[in-house]
Amino acid sequence: MAADSDQEDEVVAFIDSATDIEKQNLKESSEPKRINNQHAVFLCMATFFLAMIGHELALEAASLEFPDLESLPYAVTLFQFGFCVLLPLIISKGKALETFPKSIQQTLPYVSLSILVFGATALATASLKWVSYPTKVVFKSAKLIPTMMVSVFVGNNKKYAALDYFAAILLCAGAAGYSFGNGNQQGNDALPGIILLTISVFCDALVPNLQQKLLEPTTNGNNTLSRAGGLSASALMVNVNAVGFSGLLVYMIFVGHLVESIQVSLTHPRLFVLLTCVGLGLSTAVFAYTRLIQASGSVAAVAVATLRKVATVILSYVLFPKPIIPIHMAAGLSVLSGILIHTYCHPKN
Repeated sequence: MAADSDQEDEVVAFIDSATDIEKQNLKESSEPKRINNQHAVFLCMATFFLAMIGHELALEAASLEFPDLESLPYAVTLFQFGFCVLLPLIISKGKALETFPKSIQQTLPYVSLSILVFGATALATASLKWVSYPTKVVFKSAKLIPTMMVSVFVGNNKKYAALDYFAAILLCAGAAGYSFGNGNQQGNDALPGIILLTISVFCDALVPNLQQKLLEPTTNGNNTLSRAGGLSASALMVNVNAVGFSGLLVYMIFVGHLVESIQVSLTHPRLFVLLTCVGLGLSTAVFAYTRLIQASGSVAAVAVATLRKVATVILSYVLFPKPIIPIHMAAGLSVLSGILIHTYCHPKN
């Protein structure tokens, strides 16, 4: 990647877990190979944008149409895990399995990562029972704040400039503003959703920090994650999501969530369609995003990701009408300003 790796803070959480290694690989291997074909770059942008929009709209539709389905957050995450395994396997023609962990010791790092991805995804989906979808998008966009905090506690060497802290203040103000009268519930009723989103965002922040620790060079040759540049994005995607899918499937079978999801899907086939759109949209977006970083660098990729978030919020209000209050408009502008400052206002080395 030609630019710095700070851009991961503005990328969708689940996409972070699949692309952070790819961005690290690009940084470690001198200059990335750029795709000169402008049509290919545009195709990557359009695919990522449309796939993420489809993913977000399907997720909001599912949360609104099946608000009392207890197993919905688990089913959503299961489909996301599953499709994020299936698509890279198809694209790589099975080669992504070559780096799959072959022992319990090698599997453990992926277990911790998959648990964090589950927390980031399932808790955010569960929060929609109390908060509106735009509130979820705004909170997830404010990931820079916990990322900076977690970075200090885990001993990450990453340094933050004054502009990063200013951006964090804007993001914090925006997230706080959007927590008032969020469009689904009012007052204290939204508190459970805000708590779930806060935990979810901290899970987001832990993912890249943990990956950076796992990627630091080591003399231990048995750990498949210990060598920087040792995994492709497809391999990481398969390993983390395969472990997560297996663990979540066992859990859903044990507690009865899988049976409940199947029964509701048989009664209401639309649920299965929406879950498929959620999983397929996300996995396609991950694939397009990694190719976009290789094609045009992180700045263009984050620009498209930021535009996607703005479009998601607008479409949410248009397709799923909800109250708009002035504080939400001000909070949204504050979050957008924080993202833009953190992304584009760094001094260039």
